[in-house]
Amino acid sequence: MVKQRIIKAYEQLSETLVEKLKQKYPDGYDDHIITFTNPRGEIEVAIPFETEDIYYLIKLPRTNASEDEEDIESPTYEDFDNFENLDISDDVADEEE
Repeated sequence: MVKQRIIKAYEQLSETLVEKLKQKYPDGYDDHIITFTNPRGEIEVAIPFETEDIYYLIKLPRTNASEDEEDIESPTYEDFDNFENLDISDDVADEEE
């Protein structure tokens, strides 16, 4: 018997299926994520999940990388106190000896 193959959004899963998914990936599913191209040519991110009857690709919610990057503040020159007064040459000289 060939298993039915279904692509389903995570948000549309039943509570029972979500619980089974948690049991399958108790430490998270980061190492199991796959990508595929949908019929519209968009890249989708999903995790595989298999039951006795069905092989699922569970699509994960999309995140907008540009929005996430805006929340991350990169350190600037001003964030380091007395940066211009550091004397690095002494430390480098010690390592060379």
